[in-house]
Amino acid sequence: MQPEDELIWHLVKQIVDIVFENETPAARLQQVAILLTINALQDHEEPLTTRRLGDVFGLGTAQTSRLVLRLVERGLVERQRVHNRQGRGHAYVLRVTNTPELVALRHAIAGGNRGQ
Repeated sequence: MQPEDELIWHLVKQIVDIVFENETPAARLQQVAILLTINALQDHEEPLTTRRLGDVFGLGTAQTSRLVLRLVERGLVERQRVHNRQGRGHAYVLRVTNTPELVALRHAIAGGNRGQ
């Protein structure tokens, strides 16, 4: 399996292997989509906030927050509190939690891309 595929499978497996009580397969699928999107967008120039993530999927902030909180509960996503765009309130910047396995996979991908 290619390192990029291993990274994706590693992220997906964290959700499909640990099922919360009364959690539906559809809810886990939503979490997979959110987690993979956070992973893809977290290093872009514009900070990835709950609101921005919701905009990607056409979801409201409350619904997006519920999905993100499930990922936080699983230890897969970290939220960092920052000032919002207007500077009056706050927002949370989202990042995938860097586990040792995830760091190793990212290094493998970066090493493989250098030779291309």
